[in-house]
Amino acid sequence: MKLLSLLNTDDRIIISSMVLSLAGVGLGALLANPEALGITTLIVISLLIVGWYRTQSSRLAWLLIFGLVAGVVELLADWIHVKYFGSLVYTDHFGFRLLASPSYMPIGWWLTVVQFGYLSLRLHERWSRWITVSIVSVLGMSVPPWYEEFASPAKAWYYTTGSLNISHTPVWVIFTYGTCMFVISIMALLCYRPGSWKRAVSGGILTGFGFIFSGVLWFVLLGN
Repeated sequence: MKLLSLLNTDDRIIISSMVLSLAGVGLGALLANPEALGITTLIVISLLIVGWYRTQSSRLAWLLIFGLVAGVVELLADWIHVKYFGSLVYTDHFGFRLLASPSYMPIGWWLTVVQFGYLSLRLHERWSRWITVSIVSVLGMSVPPWYEEFASPAKAWYYTTGSLNISHTPVWVIFTYGTCMFVISIMALLCYRPGSWKRAVSGGILTGFGFIFSGVLWFVLLGN
């Protein structure tokens, strides 16, 4: 109860969005239905937008712009792995395809950037920049194995590379996620200024290209 009393409204919104994200992925695995992932992303991003509208939080507003831009740019990262490397195959596109990705994928990255960007900003209130970035990066490397484990039975996507795996997850993907979380964290900390939409957009673009670089780097090093 004491811990709950320390949480502000924005904290509760972000935590709720994370819990719903986990529940949606788990439901997709249970039902063996990739559409559950798409529906979940729509529900969660709607929660975040409604949460911002009700609170008028300047922090959430900035992160929503930052995350939206990064999520759109991330489509290029998917395209490279699907079309150029052939390392990733999506089995369902949730109605239609955006470049080579399911229609929900930029929304999934949008909400991920908002969630982990917010976590970075909050942790930085207590710890130094590099401790904060380290925590978020390690967390990013610990999330993919179970997330990918759920994505596999949900029949949402799979990898074609025969490199070293931890169950269904290639090791290069784990390192890619860790680097992506590093990029989200450091760019949120460096770029965040309440009300500065130019910084939100430019930070989102740099974050998206960080995703592209991360995926290519770790695939070349460990995926072949």
